[in-house]
Amino acid sequence: MKLSIAEGFYLIALDDEEGRILAAAEKTVVPGVISACILELYLLKKIKLDGGNISVIDTIGTGNGILDNVLKKLQTGPSLIEQIKTLSNKFKDIQEDLNALLAQRGILKKEETKLLWIPLSDRMDNANYAFEQEIRNNLKAIVFKSAKPSAAFTVLYSIIDDCNILSEVFKDKDGLIDAEKVGKEIIERSDIDDDLANALRELKNFFS
Repeated sequence: MKLSIAEGFYLIALDDEEGRILAAAEKTVVPGVISACILELYLLKKIKLDGGNISVIDTIGTGNGILDNVLKKLQTGPSLIEQIKTLSNKFKDIQEDLNALLAQRGILKKEETKLLWIPLSDRMDNANYAFEQEIRNNLKAIVFKSAKPSAAFTVLYSIIDDCNILSEVFKDKDGLIDAEKVGKEIIERSDIDDDLANALRELKNFFS
């Protein structure tokens, strides 16, 4: 993914037309972003997940401000779910940080009172909606072409499913039915290690 998992999740959770968080994700977007950050830090080998507990093993920054802020606040010992709850309270304004980061990259822009996409154009010197479209295409390939998801896309898909916003990607009723079925199976059908798989199962219980 060219964006972080958290950024990809946030873009899907943001209504393209209204420029605000989808109603279905209003209560889950912050813990969803935090969850995505923590699991990406795991994929980057900054932390370990052992029996549901987190161990910080590398505090050197990733270069991504959102991820690095989460990394600084993570503690060795408390469980994944405990830390998601704690950090969700500490980072209540994480949406504003994401807005600023994505605007800086040219993916979002502020217009009047709304955040709007910069439309896809021939000018490719800045990142734009093409990044989100690529994410959507990959998610659809997992469902409709049985593409094997990477670990990052497994995390992204699972969290989108947990937060009940698959319908933002799969707008057709039949397609959504197929997508929800994949959501129930994606952990098992993905080639991810047991620690990550167990963490994703914990998140499904947490968000349910």
